[in-house]
Amino acid sequence: MSMRNGIIAFVCALAAAFVLLGIGSVYDVQAAEILFTGDGVVTVGAEIFGKMPLFLAVGIACATAFYTVSRGDGSKGAKVRVTIVKAVYLLGGVASCAFMFMDLFDLVASGKLMSLALCALSGAAVFTLLTFIFARISAQKLHACKKWALAVIVAAVVIVCLTELVKQVWGRARPFEVKEGANFTPWYKPSDAGGESFFSGHAACCMGLLAFAPLFRINNVEPIYRVMYFVLSVVFICAVLLARIMCGAHYLTDVAFGAIISMIVIFVVGVAAFRNGYEVKPGGFIEKYL
Repeated sequence: MSMRNGIIAFVCALAAAFVLLGIGSVYDVQAAEILFTGDGVVTVGAEIFGKMPLFLAVGIACATAFYTVSRGDGSKGAKVRVTIVKAVYLLGGVASCAFMFMDLFDLVASGKLMSLALCALSGAAVFTLLTFIFARISAQKLHACKKWALAVIVAAVVIVCLTELVKQVWGRARPFEVKEGANFTPWYKPSDAGGESFFSGHAACCMGLLAFAPLFRINNVEPIYRVMYFVLSVVFICAVLLARIMCGAHYLTDVAFGAIISMIVIFVVGVAAFRNGYEVKPGGFIEKYL
């Protein structure tokens, strides 16, 4: 898939999300009632795996960045900088990999403390595995992905922060909470219900699959594999968005807006990062300090 086709696909996906937002603005309640099925294999699976794409992307990005930190001139100050920067990537990678399992262990663990402990252990194990794998990749290949890695980290931080901020400020009640007596409010109006329905974190995070797209161009992957990845990504994303409505956790507007925010953030950060190409500028800020 060429750059032009990629942009066309992005515009089409964004337009589709806006169409869903428009439909939900009128038929939010009706759609939630029609699609509601309760918990099942699909809905539980979407809850467990829906957020993984974005956090996995960050874990891979942190592993890439960890092995591409410039050693500088070998001075004491440079060594301290390298140690600090590598520690940041290490902790960020472990934390991101841990968040991958948060929904899983929240479902199966006996308490929140146990869930956090299992997440931490799993995150450390996964990131350790990533570092072993990446240690066997050539420095040239890793360096070619350095700018991508930093762009993914920035985009993910923005998406997660926006999601949590809006959830706390907006306070929209989830569909199942409305069934239990909470007041329904349209997506464009903040509520005092204290809910976290708007907007969907799973919808925003599953769009993290888009963050891997630049790697296909950086590594000159065959077009057929790009198309296959795109198709499978669309299927996965649609399944997650639908499942979040089916289980009564979100309205159509919640998942549509989450997808829109994530797509826009990834696109804007990507344009800013890759406007001068995918390679890190020799002697530039990234090579010197990150």
